Amino acid sequence: MSNIYQWLNREKSRYYTIAIEKYATGNIILNHRWGGCNSNRGGKKNILVQTEEEVQKFISKMMKRRKSRGYELITPLMS
Repeated sequence: MSNIYQWLNREKSRYYTIAIEKYATGNIILNHRWGGCNSNRGGKKNILVQTEEEVQKFISKMMKRRKSRGYELITPLMS
């Protein structure tokens, strides 16, 4: 199961995405991707977390951080 959160800064033409991947082994990985909408520049990072509570704290922190930097949440996507 995977949840995806996407933010967009229209003024600077930048994006930020977090995909939450849960595995049958109990591992939870947060996949980050960021960069420019009109370029190939950007980066990625993976973080391993232990609990669902850590995931919620992290997403809450990212919501505040992205908003303070001019990003808007496009939509949390569930798949």
